[in-house]
Amino acid sequence: MKLYLMYGGRTVEHDVTIMSTHSALEAIDYSKYEVIPVYITHEGQFIKGLPITAPVDADQALKMDVAEEASWRQEPAHSFGTRFELEELANAKDTVVFPMIHGTYGEDGTIQGLLEVLDVPYVGAEIRASAVAMDKIMSKIIFDEFGIPQVPYLPVLATDYQTVTDHELLFAKVTDKLGYPVYVKPANAGSSIGITKVDDQSQLEAALALAFKYDNRVIIEKGIKNARELAVGLLGNEQPRASIAGEIGKKQEFYDYESKFVDGSTKLIIPASISAEQLAAVQKYSILAFNAVGASGLTRADFFLDADGAVYLNEIQTLPGFTKFSMYPYLWQASGVSYPELIDDLIKLGLERYQAKKAIAANL
Repeated sequence: MKLYLMYGGRTVEHDVTIMSTHSALEAIDYSKYEVIPVYITHEGQFIKGLPITAPVDADQALKMDVAEEASWRQEPAHSFGTRFELEELANAKDTVVFPMIHGTYGEDGTIQGLLEVLDVPYVGAEIRASAVAMDKIMSKIIFDEFGIPQVPYLPVLATDYQTVTDHELLFAKVTDKLGYPVYVKPANAGSSIGITKVDDQSQLEAALALAFKYDNRVIIEKGIKNARELAVGLLGNEQPRASIAGEIGKKQEFYDYESKFVDGSTKLIIPASISAEQLAAVQKYSILAFNAVGASGLTRADFFLDADGAVYLNEIQTLPGFTKFSMYPYLWQASGVSYPELIDDLIKLGLERYQAKKAIAANL
C-alpha cells in the first residue's frame, strides 16, 4: 500500500510537523507500506520526495534541515524532489494519506477538505470534527451542551474589540467573571503558540494583541492555581477506546512551545498518579468529547486537575503531536500499543471510515 505522508504546510506549527514526521518515519513498518513523503512549503507548494521502501535515516530521507528550506523552494527538483501533482491521488488504488500537519491549514479541516474532493482515504478526523475541535470557542460551546466540565471562559471577537470602550468593558468582564490569573489564547492555534499567562489587568491588553496576531477569534480562560495537567489518548471511530492517563510534569508554570518541542524539559509521567475515580472521569469525558464533535481515528484530550481533585476538560486535538517529546504515542505505548501498531491502527481506521462513507453514498 502506498502511504503518502504529508507534512510541513502554511501552519505556524510547520516545524512541529517536521519533527512529528521524523518520529513516524522511524516507526513505520516498511514491509507493509511504500512511504511517499509530500512536503508542503510555507507558501503552499507541494513537493514529492523519493519513495521510501525500507528503514532509513529520517534526516537523510527527507532532507528536513529547516535551515535548508529556502533552497528547497528555489530548486525543489534538484535539492529534494519534484513538484507533486494532486491528480496522482485522485481515485488512487491501495493508497492512504497521513496528513501529519498540526494546526491551521492541516488540523482545521482544510487539508481534509482537499482529500475529500480528491476522493482518497486519509488518517484522522473529517472536515467537521477537525474544524470544530480546532476552534476553541466552538468546541467549548459544544462541550457545554454535552455537560462536560470546563473552566470558566470568555470568547473575544476582533470585531468586538476595536475601541477604548470595548477594551474597558472586556476588562471589567474578565475581572467579574474570571478573576486572575487568566490565559489568553488564539481560538485557532496549537503548540502553545500565541498563548500568554496574565496575572493582572495591566498585562491583558498586550496578551490580547499577541493572540490577535494569530487569529481574529480569541478566548480568555480562568487559570487554576497549582493545577495538574492530564492527557488521555483516543483511538477508534464510532466506538473509540481511551488510553491510560498521563501527566505533564512541568519545570515551569506554563507548558510553552520551547518546553514541548525544543529543550525536552517537560517530563511526561505515565501513568498519571490519580485515583481510579479521576481516571474514570477523564476517560469518560474524553470519549464524550470525541463523540460530541464527531471525531474519528484519533484525538488527545487534555484536562486540568485542581487541588480539590475536580477535573476540567481543556481541549481536544484531532491531530496531536507525534514527536519524540509528544504525549499521544507514549500514552498508547503504555497502554499496550506500540508505535508501529499505532500507525497501522490509524491507517485501518481511516480506510474503514472511507469505506463506510462509500457504502452510505451508494444508498443515496
